[in-house]
Amino acid sequence: MTRASAANADGCPAGSIPAWSARGADASGFGWLWPPRLRQHVAFAPLALAAAFVLAILAVVAVTAEQLGLERDLALNEAAREVDVRATLLAARLDAAFSAAPQASPGKVLRSVLKAHPDERLARAVLIDRAGQKAAIDPPDAPRRLLSDLIAAGEPATPGSGVVRIASDSDGEQFATVRPLAATGGRVAFASPVAHHLAAWSRAAHMVGALLAATIALVLAAAALYGAERRAKQKRAGDEKTMRARMELALNRGRCGLWTWDLQQDRISWSASMFGMLDLAERPAHWSRSELQALMHPEDGDLAEIARSAFARRGQCVDVEFRLRAGDGRWVWLRKRAELVIDETTGAPSLVGVAFEVTGAKERALEAAAAERRLREAIDAMSDAFVLWDPDRRLVLSNSKYQSLHNLLGDLSPSAGVEPSRSYEMQLADGRWLHISERRMRDGFSVAVAADITAIKARDDELIRSKRRLTAAASQLRLSRRLLEEQSQELAELAERYREQKTKAEAASRAKAEFLANMSHELRTPLNAIIGFSQLMEDQAFGALGCERYRDYCAHILASGRHLLRVFSDILDMSRLEAGRERLTFACVSAEQAMRRALHDVAAIAREKGVALRLDIGADLALEADSAALERIFTILMRNAVKFAPDGGSVEIGAEAAGGHVHFYVQDNGPGVTAEDVARLCRPFEQGRVVMANGMKGAGLGLAIAKSLAELHGGTLRLDSRPGEGAVAVVALPRKQRSTRSIVAQAA
Repeated sequence: MTRASAANADGCPAGSIPAWSARGADASGFGWLWPPRLRQHVAFAPLALAAAFVLAILAVVAVTAEQLGLERDLALNEAAREVDVRATLLAARLDAAFSAAPQASPGKVLRSVLKAHPDERLARAVLIDRAGQKAAIDPPDAPRRLLSDLIAAGEPATPGSGVVRIASDSDGEQFATVRPLAATGGRVAFASPVAHHLAAWSRAAHMVGALLAATIALVLAAAALYGAERRAKQKRAGDEKTMRARMELALNRGRCGLWTWDLQQDRISWSASMFGMLDLAERPAHWSRSELQALMHPEDGDLAEIARSAFARRGQCVDVEFRLRAGDGRWVWLRKRAELVIDETTGAPSLVGVAFEVTGAKERALEAAAAERRLREAIDAMSDAFVLWDPDRRLVLSNSKYQSLHNLLGDLSPSAGVEPSRSYEMQLADGRWLHISERRMRDGFSVAVAADITAIKARDDELIRSKRRLTAAASQLRLSRRLLEEQSQELAELAERYREQKTKAEAASRAKAEFLANMSHELRTPLNAIIGFSQLMEDQAFGALGCERYRDYCAHILASGRHLLRVFSDILDMSRLEAGRERLTFACVSAEQAMRRALHDVAAIAREKGVALRLDIGADLALEADSAALERIFTILMRNAVKFAPDGGSVEIGAEAAGGHVHFYVQDNGPGVTAEDVARLCRPFEQGRVVMANGMKGAGLGLAIAKSLAELHGGTLRLDSRPGEGAVAVVALPRKQRSTRSIVAQAA
């Protein structure tokens, strides 16, 4: 089909092959893409050619210069021989002339000889007599300085030995030679300009230089024309490449591509954007129909059918949609529009067109269909009647509820000129009530919804009755509100009195603590004297007491004093803890050493009662703690365990690490305590109901002090006991403190 390029009703080209599909060595439009290695060689070819031209010109210039130099040297050598021969002939003729006329003047003889042989006359000649003085000069106006230079510098070491070249400031370089004259005993010197002898060579050299310059100019002009043509060609190629890049960018951005199907050779060519749409890593230059058919979805027809449709619809676009498998395995929907094009030269038919990715549109169409289906199902599932009319008052959509009520409702189609929206109620013949809402939309469609409000009507009647009951209840509530306000006022007064009593109690507690601290301090001073003097009397340091009973009395006084001192010390320590004046200094402490020091403090008491002490602790167990406070905790727990252990009993002491804590335990096999006593034993001045043999139960502060010290370390103290089974005290302390500096304990 051969037609002028035109666009048909579908917007497709009517008879032209796109430039991208007709370019290059193949029908794909990508034949201009040379292999990278070949592109590199082609890119460097102009540089190599230019370098070759420059080298060729330099070589020609060098060869020409060398040849001219050789010819100049030959011309100089020939000129030197000529000057030598002519000088020898003139000298011989001068000898003959002087021999024939010995009385003639030298100048006359020189001029006569030179006049007789004008062809052999040199440029300048000087006769020198025996004394070395100038006798004659030819021509007479020759520069004197030149002739002096000729005589002084140009004279060979041996007269008649050859020709030399001398430099003259005025006449340039000269050939010079000197010949002896046998007739006069003098000499004759000759000089001839070198330029005169090189005149022929100079003319030839100028001609060769002109020809060489013309040749180089022609070559440079040709190179300039070639460079200009190449730059123009590169610019056209760059513009074309830019245009192709922009076209590819537009195709990629638009998710579309170009394709050509050569029906005669059965070759399908794609643009790069086609491969990009499908994410295909392998990009062959051509597809065969069978290869492309393998990528198509089996439900989307055959490529041959597309070709037959294009032949049947010549001059019109073929618009088809099908799926191709992408590189990641998914199916991509493509919409292809193509037209049959007949090549005007070969007559080969081809399908040329464009492809768009419509996967998103397909998915949106499916989603819209699914949404419409769900909407219809939702409308049909409504408990209210629903109906939709078009602008011509024709039924478009209704649900089953409307259809069931149609006979009772009649025709609900909107009338012309009715307001845009309205609502009203209608009672059916069977006694049911319906609330009908109608609304006219902007596009002319109208929708109506009829809701069954029979139950609402019944509830309205019930609400009226309930309103009466609520009015009566409101009166009762107002009375109750006044009562609640009075009670709230009483509670506020009680709360105020409670705050006052609490403040008084706290003040009394602080006063008690301060009183105990002061009293303990005042009592410890006389007790220290009692203990000291009792110990001196027991030891009889200043003489015998006289009676053994006095020693027993002193022992009882000493034991009672020490007991009271421990009680007062505990009271003082407890008051300091409650007042927040206890200071701890943390350091790395060996748990074994701390427990052994505490064990040493209670060893004497244990020996008196025959209580066995067993220690189970690792030597490398350490923690950050206050050494004195840690020892005080262990001493209190061990002293309590030994105190309540029976004679001949046992106390087990140990420690083990678990996570970030160290768990210490002290266990005895004494009578134990009840659960009620366990709950209150760690409070100050609280004691168990166990009766001690010596009647000294203590002040009940030991466990409270130990618990407070453990809590200051960030740990806990826990007791566990059963009557008749002994008791165990467990202290859990952290291995690392948050800060290693000294801290001041705050009152709990």
